[in-house]
Amino acid sequence: MLTPKRKRILRRIGFVLLLACGLLVIGGALFAIEVYSRQPVRAVPATVHASLSRTDCIDCHAPIAAEWRQSLHHRSISGPYWQDVRRMGYLKLFDAVRKPCESCHAPANVLDLAFRATDESGDPAIGIECTPNLLQEPSGVTPVRRQDDVALGIDCVSCHVSARGILGPGRTSSSVHETTADSRFLDAGRTSETVCRTCHRTTVDVWKHTELARRGTTCLDCHMPIVEAPSVTGGPARARRSHRFPGDKDAAMLRGAINASLEIAGDRTARFRIVNDRVGHPLPSGANFLVVELRARDESGKVVAETKRAFGRDEPLLLDFWPFNADRRIQPGGHEELSLPLPAGNGRVEALVRYHDWIKVSRVVATMEKPY
Repeated sequence: MLTPKRKRILRRIGFVLLLACGLLVIGGALFAIEVYSRQPVRAVPATVHASLSRTDCIDCHAPIAAEWRQSLHHRSISGPYWQDVRRMGYLKLFDAVRKPCESCHAPANVLDLAFRATDESGDPAIGIECTPNLLQEPSGVTPVRRQDDVALGIDCVSCHVSARGILGPGRTSSSVHETTADSRFLDAGRTSETVCRTCHRTTVDVWKHTELARRGTTCLDCHMPIVEAPSVTGGPARARRSHRFPGDKDAAMLRGAINASLEIAGDRTARFRIVNDRVGHPLPSGANFLVVELRARDESGKVVAETKRAFGRDEPLLLDFWPFNADRRIQPGGHEELSLPLPAGNGRVEALVRYHDWIKVSRVVATMEKPY
């Protein structure tokens, strides 16, 4: 038989459960309303040249295409990285909530977006941040995903063909096609603020306020450096931009981005310092992580002291806001330090910097060592 006290406890438990169920139902209803009030996912054929196909571009500009095939742009929807994304169900999940990955990873022509030709920085509404949070609707104008040759990812047509024709940094005419000069390709800074910004809005907006930007270093200087190479099959070598687009999956670029030092202070403390002065955006970018491991070993090689710190930002699918996604990335121009008090005796201190991308692929990008 239930005592009055137990009855009160059960009533309270029942009330709490009823309240929790009510909140769950209300939350689910609000989430459904928010999702289905979004604009439907659009898929359209891209603007194409009247007489040239995507493969014609690739065949004729084989030297550029060879670089592009090594890029994340080419593998933006079909490479090993995206095989993992598909396996994890992200593409289906984001399609279901009307946030298609393919809008930026297999876009129709980005040049056909409504840029304001008189505005040096382009339309501030153009571009989007990749937002894995299911509750947030991305703001800004994005490309639409295309229906044709999706497996090619971001290709020649995505960035160089528009309703005005084939666009580039200068006007040329050949027996194959005419190229029309467009202001968005004439200056690397303007290219960064318009073409790159279409799919990398947040990164470009951060870059614009960095010391690198003030000194004239643009997205293209790091991700499309000048090379001496032909543009067409059998053509002469000339100075042009590389189309390999190295990024965070490029080991050499990651190593070059790390400006770190390791010192032994007079108070027998090992100090590791990392400075973000080589990239025009947070280090690391996106939802990736840098993990620094600092270890002291004695003369026999045994670890006698150690410490570790991670720099990055979590992007939970539902709780993508503070304090659940505290931003611990190293901001442009900023630095972070990690210290380790050393034990008595002699030995060596080693620092190991690992890079973890958001699907947990890990690689060592920097190592250093000092005796003590």
